[in-house]
Amino acid sequence: MYESVKFIKLTRVEGYGTFVINLHYIVKMKTRYPETGKGTLVWIAKDGNKSGFEMIEVEEDLDVIIQYLSVKNNS
Repeated sequence: MYESVKFIKLTRVEGYGTFVINLHYIVKMKTRYPETGKGTLVWIAKDGNKSGFEMIEVEEDLDVIIQYLSVKNNS
């Protein structure tokens, strides 16, 4: 059987819009402001023959993203 591909929609800070990303491309996540728990830094793997990753700051809180991922991965 094929494993279903899972995606998440995130909102960039500063009004740069939203983007949808394959969960397999997320390398790591970290809370932007630990004292308040607001905002998240997401490291995304570059596709193709490029090596490394790109860091993007998103509006969603890390706890909300992790909660979403745990629900989606259990379904």
